[in-house]
Amino acid sequence: MASEKPGFFEELKRRHVWRVAVTYAVAGWLIVQIATQVFPFFGIPNWGVRLVVILIAIGFPLAVILAWVYEITPEGVRRTEPAGSPAARPEQETRQIGRKLNSVIVAVLIVAVALMGWRLLVLRRAPPLQAVAKPALAIASGATKASIAAAPAFNPPAASIVVLPFKNLSGDPKQAYFSNGITEELTDALGQNTGLSVIAWQTASRFGNGQQTPEAIGKALNVAQVLGGSIQHEGDAVRVSAELVSTVTGRQLWSEHYDDSTQNIFAVQDKITAAIAGALRVKFAGLQAAPTLNPQAHELYLKGLAALDRQTAADAQAALEDFQAALKLDPNYADAWAGLAGAYQGLSQLSTLPLPEAQPKIRAAAGKALALDPHNVNALVQLGNADFRDNRIAQAKAEYQQALKLDPSNARAHLDYGNVLPLKPGLAEYQEAARLDPDNVTAQNNLAVYAQDAGDWPAMLSAAQAMIKLSPHDIDAAFYLAFAYTGMQRGEDAVKAFELVQPATALDKQLVDAGRLTYQALLQPALRPKALAALDALRRARISPLSQGDLLQLYLALGEKATAMQMLQRLCAAIPVGCNDLAINPIYTPLRGDPRFEKLSKRYTTVTLGAAPAAATSP
Repeated sequence: MASEKPGFFEELKRRHVWRVAVTYAVAGWLIVQIATQVFPFFGIPNWGVRLVVILIAIGFPLAVILAWVYEITPEGVRRTEPAGSPAARPEQETRQIGRKLNSVIVAVLIVAVALMGWRLLVLRRAPPLQAVAKPALAIASGATKASIAAAPAFNPPAASIVVLPFKNLSGDPKQAYFSNGITEELTDALGQNTGLSVIAWQTASRFGNGQQTPEAIGKALNVAQVLGGSIQHEGDAVRVSAELVSTVTGRQLWSEHYDDSTQNIFAVQDKITAAIAGALRVKFAGLQAAPTLNPQAHELYLKGLAALDRQTAADAQAALEDFQAALKLDPNYADAWAGLAGAYQGLSQLSTLPLPEAQPKIRAAAGKALALDPHNVNALVQLGNADFRDNRIAQAKAEYQQALKLDPSNARAHLDYGNVLPLKPGLAEYQEAARLDPDNVTAQNNLAVYAQDAGDWPAMLSAAQAMIKLSPHDIDAAFYLAFAYTGMQRGEDAVKAFELVQPATALDKQLVDAGRLTYQALLQPALRPKALAALDALRRARISPLSQGDLLQLYLALGEKATAMQMLQRLCAAIPVGCNDLAINPIYTPLRGDPRFEKLSKRYTTVTLGAAPAAATSP
């Protein structure tokens, strides 16, 4: 007689093991899909999704085993008895439980199918990546629909990165200088890694509001990675959290946090730099000795750095005082010496500090920094600028080259190096600086001066308009626009150019008003006396050398050659770099042939049409 004991597969069916397995698998798939959609919204990193997948995989065999061993009954969960035993559930109740499980399976499958259908519908309706990359730009340039659809997919250089301002978690907005300063130092450190292209701090700092996704930032700056994080600074303790994200996939590539003291903050920076270099497989610049072991000196340096970045006369003076205070605490702090040189240079351009007085101080501070640290990039740039101003072109060129060898991503070095190169290589340096630091006003200023010397009025307009967009308070842009419009015989537009800037000081407003009035006088000669009176009032005021250059342009526009000649002699002595293109700059056409001008031209001109035009140097 055959045994009534059921077979293994029949027992699986009786105990509903296969139903539990199917329900678990579909439900697990649903949970994973929901996690991939919801976790990023709450800022949960990708390892959270991976953990969910691992837990679901581990739970599957446990669910199957529990389904075999236990069963759900109206009285609750109890151990499953073998078939045929007196304690076994009646077959009718077993079938009823099976029907309930079938209903659960159907419900879960309906949800799964609905989710799959929704995702397919979204993917079908979503335009391809290349079609949405930059449609507004393509349409503005007259591109056709076909050309927009054929635009290449986002494909930035693999070894490119932007370091976003680390969030200040101290709870005190006044502590932002610390987190920003650490971020700027980290940017400089990453820039010294061979083969890694790093966007400059000045541009990166504009993306610190957290309102744009890594993908959007990557497309805006054409970089493949975004490094972000936060800094919590309280007393001597500091916590630094950092995260590297791909701008192409949106996935996290690396993350870590460090708890340490402010005295060891440089070691933390080295750890982050090494980790990023390892993640991107680029050469690590190597560990450097801590610039200072005095946390207070470091904080004062960071305050000075933040002030110097604002590029006003008052801030340059504040930076000077911060750097001097840091050096009192640590006289061997090379970075603070380099910052001091930058503060003196900023004051010579932004205030009434005479260059002959500032130049020895710049040299002394930069020289001290290099004596302490021969690889100090900022000191090399400052010394190069000092040599350039003294017409020591060969020495300046060598110092810029050394700076770029140490830090290929240093936009300031590219800008100033362009001033000592022939025409096309110089332009290439300005363009590289603008690529590394798209929001750098000085880069656009240099491009505007280059176009002015070349007589390329449309290019001059473009650069000046970029300056206004980046810094509406920079009134120099209005003078560039007015000169370019005049060259294009667009006098009315030259007048309107002065309405596009927003003067930040009463003196700047006075200069803008004088500019507008001067170009109106070119159209309405009856206004000439009024315009001259406005210019004379400004000439008697104490204005910076850069403002004197704008005023000189207005005197030349009105044909006041004698006054312009006197001003030019003082201007060249105050800011020689502004006179190194006297032989080719069309602004000075009215002065050509004057023996005094020709003497100045011979003394200060370092470039001709075959060399780099005059340009601003970066503070």
